[in-house]
Amino acid sequence: MKRRTAIKITAIGALAPKLDTLSPALGHLPTGAGGLARDDKLRFFTAEERELLDQLMEMIIPTDDHAPGAKAAEVSLFADLMVSTSGREVQKQWREGLMQMQEEARKSSLTEALAKSAAHEDHPTTDLERFFRTLKQMTVNGYYTSAIGIHQDLQYQGNTYLSAFPPCAINPIGPNQALEQGEKTRQAPRSRAPRGLSDEHRKQID
Repeated sequence: MKRRTAIKITAIGALAPKLDTLSPALGHLPTGAGGLARDDKLRFFTAEERELLDQLMEMIIPTDDHAPGAKAAEVSLFADLMVSTSGREVQKQWREGLMQMQEEARKSSLTEALAKSAAHEDHPTTDLERFFRTLKQMTVNGYYTSAIGIHQDLQYQGNTYLSAFPPCAINPIGPNQALEQGEKTRQAPRSRAPRGLSDEHRKQID
């Protein structure tokens, strides 16, 4: 799966209830700066689960000649933070989803297991297919809130200092145009009250 096929959006709206928790994760700061945990301080996933996540997420957003991928951006640690603060149902979905992915990979390979889970992304019907949608969304959210995703892939520069301000093109309005515009405004019909209002309310508006 190529990076350019991933949706370059950060679905913060879907994560709105967790914005307070998400704040220190933006940019994926090191632990000493109040950011994400390392392997010995994983909040939810085991070290083995994190390794599996690294592989899966890297396949979703791989390293290319433009920027590093999901593994370098430590998106698995972002997922660990978000899942650790979720409810039991969400945590159960992640744990079981990773187990299903492993079981499917044993039949062939992890690459084929991921491809199978993504085959019906638009209309998932199985738990594994539904888990892929959750996994992909988490990967995209985590990657594009990381320093690598923001600055290297999207090349966002942030607030930059400008030594000069480019001129703004202004088309001046002549006196005759101003008079014509004023006349049109005076002659414009008055708006009517919207439907569904009582007669008393209509009188107040009209």
